[in-house]
Amino acid sequence: MSKRLYNVFFHTHTISGIVISAVLFVLFFCGAFALIKDEITAWEKGEPIDLEQAYDVDYERAIATMEKEGYDLYGRDIRMLLPDAKQQLYVLLSPSQDSTVVYKPGQKSYFFINTLTYEKSEYYGFYSIGELIYRLHFFSQIPTIGIYIAGLVAFFFLFAIVTGVIVHWKKIISNFYVFRPKVKLKTVWTDAHTALGMIGLPFQFIFALTSCFLCLSALVLIPANYLYSGDQAKLLTDLRPMTQTYQLEGKTDKPLQINQFIDQTQAKWPGFEPLQVYIKNYGAENMKFQIDGKANSKDKFMGTGRIVYEVSSGAIFSEKNPFETSYLESVEHTVRSLHFGDFGGFPLKTLYFILALVTCFVIISGVLIWLEARNKKAIPIHQRLFNRKVGHIYIAICLSLYPIIAFSFIVAKALPRSFDPERQSILYAVFFIGWLLATLYFRFKRDNYFTTLWSLRLAAYLGLIIPVVNGLISGNWLWVSYSNNAFPILIIDLFWLAMAAMTFGVLKKLKRPVEKVEHKQLLQELVTFYRQEYPELIHNNSNLKTIENMKSKIAFLWLFIAIGYIIHHIYGLFSVYYYESVMMEGATGIVPVDHHLWRIGLEGASMLFCLFTLEIKAAWFRVTSIFWAVILGLFNAYHVVTAILHEASNFSEILILGLMLVANILLVKTLLTWKKEGMINTVSE
Repeated sequence: MSKRLYNVFFHTHTISGIVISAVLFVLFFCGAFALIKDEITAWEKGEPIDLEQAYDVDYERAIATMEKEGYDLYGRDIRMLLPDAKQQLYVLLSPSQDSTVVYKPGQKSYFFINTLTYEKSEYYGFYSIGELIYRLHFFSQIPTIGIYIAGLVAFFFLFAIVTGVIVHWKKIISNFYVFRPKVKLKTVWTDAHTALGMIGLPFQFIFALTSCFLCLSALVLIPANYLYSGDQAKLLTDLRPMTQTYQLEGKTDKPLQINQFIDQTQAKWPGFEPLQVYIKNYGAENMKFQIDGKANSKDKFMGTGRIVYEVSSGAIFSEKNPFETSYLESVEHTVRSLHFGDFGGFPLKTLYFILALVTCFVIISGVLIWLEARNKKAIPIHQRLFNRKVGHIYIAICLSLYPIIAFSFIVAKALPRSFDPERQSILYAVFFIGWLLATLYFRFKRDNYFTTLWSLRLAAYLGLIIPVVNGLISGNWLWVSYSNNAFPILIIDLFWLAMAAMTFGVLKKLKRPVEKVEHKQLLQELVTFYRQEYPELIHNNSNLKTIENMKSKIAFLWLFIAIGYIIHHIYGLFSVYYYESVMMEGATGIVPVDHHLWRIGLEGASMLFCLFTLEIKAAWFRVTSIFWAVILGLFNAYHVVTAILHEASNFSEILILGLMLVANILLVKTLLTWKKEGMINTVSE
């Protein structure tokens, strides 16, 4: 390989890795916890677990529960996912093919049914911290585009893996055996990055590739849709035959008898593991009972099967033998199984978890290599300061995630069941606001060693507390969980003890590698640079007046945005004159906590920044203002786009949202100028 080509691949690998590093760390760290999300939910609930009893589902009783709850099921397709450690049957209902079916207000088309008591509960009735972390794994909290962001990050990660292999190819074997802990810091991080990158390479490649497939599948379907001449129904039937629908026929009064079909299937295919069942065209003469599952991994790797029964006659309508390979189905099932690691039991999940943490270390070490390589006197001071800021932000985001997850576990366990309706809002506030505050605190400490030390120290102590909190609140001490065979609960407690022990081991070896460089010293060098390059920006009376005018402008823009949110809500009330009812569906007269939080976060925060801008001169406040203004700008841009797409006729709302977005752009621009001039003048004094 020529030197020029090598440099191209090297810089491509570096840039692609640095750009996605913080986001990629979040994906892998949350992905590690997502592997045990069902066990986390069982641990939070603290309920006794009997998976064998849970798997023995009485589907006829589950249907009776739905009808008792007032659901008109005629003509609907009912999809039921079998229980996991949560011991709940997840039910999804399709719209009825009969247009005369009336839906009751407030009835959800997805919910849980407890497989021990057969009581219905809402999907968000008990929101688990495991569910929050799992959804953060693919950025579900960002509406619509979150999963595509995760997919694009996975794509760039795949790119970084390929270019990394090309760059290190000649020395990939020899460097694997080299570790020099006593030489300069950049060499230590490089050796660790190379060695651990090699160990986790197959795992990382699999995850990058499968993530692209799962998160960007809509893009994959575009050329496939062209091949099918736009016939999406035919395309989906071929790709996902389990979703096939049937034309609705007349009603039948014959009693429902479907439990027997499970036993018949088990007798037909010994070792077959049902994963989900469908009841197609419920209550119709051509009602069908469909069982989807897989062969035991010991008998056949990735063997998927399906059998469809005619409920009226009990005859087999169609089948797909799990011990016979189907290319299309095997590809998708293989991709999903490789990504979630659900084909090797808990030992494979444990291996996946360890490799995910190894990948997190590879990401962090890559950032540190980049920082050390650019911490040279030959590099201009403004570039060095920028690189340090990037490093502080990345390390703060990544490492503060660990203690925040541990703290959120404690809060999730401590919340009484009376708070279940507000559980999601509380966990969101604790997790995301806590993460934001921790990130800002560590960012402005400007010391990666301090960030690492206290992130690990807090996480280790909180990890030790978690099993104690579980025992005090639910009585599920380690020995009690073991004696009751409540292994999912036991696994979480042991997991946190193991994480704490490992973290304490790392802390014991953690030492400050170099002398701490004072931030003010670097700022002084930057001022010297600016004096030479931009003498007009240095502190003088006219510039002071400019800064004061700038602060007034910023305060006005904050106030404009706050008033804009209020007007936007008034316009929402204005539209009720053209509807029959002004009450929201499911309203009880009590404003939900999350609605208060939205008002406080949007209107209240904007007014608060308006006031503080006139009073606070500190550099940290200017940076915080920029950070929050950018977040609001992204939210406002998203809001404008969704309003145009879904409420194109609401001109007044689109107008005010557009004005707020323009004000937001001007605000960010002014804040950046204010930060630059304020920093120079403060240091030069």
